[in-house]
Amino acid sequence: MDDVLATSVQGFTLNNKTESPRRHFGKSSNLVLMRTAVDMKKEVMGDQPIQIVDRRPEFWTVYPWQRQILRLDQQVPLRFPANDLLWSLVDLYFIHVHPFLPLLHRPTFIRAVSDQLHIQDHGFGSVVLCVCAIASRFSQDPRNYPEGITSENSLGWPWYQQVSQVEAVDVEPPTLYQLQHCCLSAIYLKGTSMFHSTWGVIGLGIRFAQEMGVHRKQKGQPMTVQSELWRRAFWVLLGLDVLVSINFGRPRATTDDDFDLEPPIECDDEYWENENPAQAFIQPPGVPSTTSFFICYAKLLEIAGLGHRMLFSARKLHIWKKIVAGGSNWEHKVVTELNSALNQWMSCIPEHLKWDPNREDGLFHRQSCILYCFYYWTQIQIHKQFIPRSNEPSMLKFPSLAICANASRSVIRVLEVIERLKFEILPNFTSPVYVAAIVLLMNVWRNKYSLIPQDTSKDMDDVRHSLKATANYEKK
Repeated sequence: MDDVLATSVQGFTLNNKTESPRRHFGKSSNLVLMRTAVDMKKEVMGDQPIQIVDRRPEFWTVYPWQRQILRLDQQVPLRFPANDLLWSLVDLYFIHVHPFLPLLHRPTFIRAVSDQLHIQDHGFGSVVLCVCAIASRFSQDPRNYPEGITSENSLGWPWYQQVSQVEAVDVEPPTLYQLQHCCLSAIYLKGTSMFHSTWGVIGLGIRFAQEMGVHRKQKGQPMTVQSELWRRAFWVLLGLDVLVSINFGRPRATTDDDFDLEPPIECDDEYWENENPAQAFIQPPGVPSTTSFFICYAKLLEIAGLGHRMLFSARKLHIWKKIVAGGSNWEHKVVTELNSALNQWMSCIPEHLKWDPNREDGLFHRQSCILYCFYYWTQIQIHKQFIPRSNEPSMLKFPSLAICANASRSVIRVLEVIERLKFEILPNFTSPVYVAAIVLLMNVWRNKYSLIPQDTSKDMDDVRHSLKATANYEKK
């Protein structure tokens, strides 16, 4: 049934009719989950036709300004924002993006821009333009629009279009700047109608990292700013890889078996450098680290990635069935282990990131919002495959639909706090809200088959709330 569903969803396509072959969306994808919800509604409503609104062209069209892409091998001089705008965008990036995806090192980056390295080094210049493109989404400056265009979906394109081609073929080994360029490109593209391009860019970045051996533990090597930046870049790529692979329902570019690199150091940027080398990379005692969020987030996505591999792979390895399950009930045992891993993860969250909806507004509160959104999202990823159809019993001993519905409601509760804080988040972090709406709709429709129907009006209110929030993020 799942394979049939994954095949039939291609008819519920995101592709242009002229495209061939069509892009693949596997069983773990949001598209398949949405197709399941639509089918469930059809079962409830009988043969009544279901009106599926065509995709809105403003979010799917490749615009003329997006086609004006320059090749890097032409080495055309890069055009940067005016100095005042450049520094404004750099500040916005480190306020809105860096605390959640700590790819760069702020002091080093600021020094390099001050020394105008972006003018002299094309690789670093590409990184700077990507930073400007991403930060444009948080800026009100009209200079971030392409000339003659006022669509908010085009914000940052004047900067990104110059460096949109990440060169895969080069006689020289990949550089740190190329790796950072891949990360930043994926982050920016996720919020455009070219979001499908993130798939290839992330894979290329991981290949670059593997080529340079970044994925392996470096024994006996002193910690330096450069080595830690390589490590940060790899872990950002790993997280992006998990998210995109799950959302598209495709295999990951790499898995936990392929690397043994330690997570980034839990030390804030300002403590990396010290005149006394023995004091470098040491977080002062009693000072909570802002990078704790990313380490927790990366560990959470490791659990989500493991679940994706074990529950949605095309060929479930027989050895897993023997080791993990020892019988036909192996999926139940896999889910049990994943739930246990989630519980363990929850118990290890640092005090300054634990959930408290009444916490005073600040960076740690905002990091906590994102962290818990993705905790509930991971619960849904583990259980969504086992949500029964309208007239079927539960596929596992777990009440998967109830678990997913409760997790979805929790996502909306966190969303309410985010809105109260007037917290602008990256498009990369909006997936839990969208998925929560689909699950709650499934719960509403399945409830019609229940022998004891429950009041689902609150769930519908949450769905409307979710859709309204998603609409607000459409602008950027």
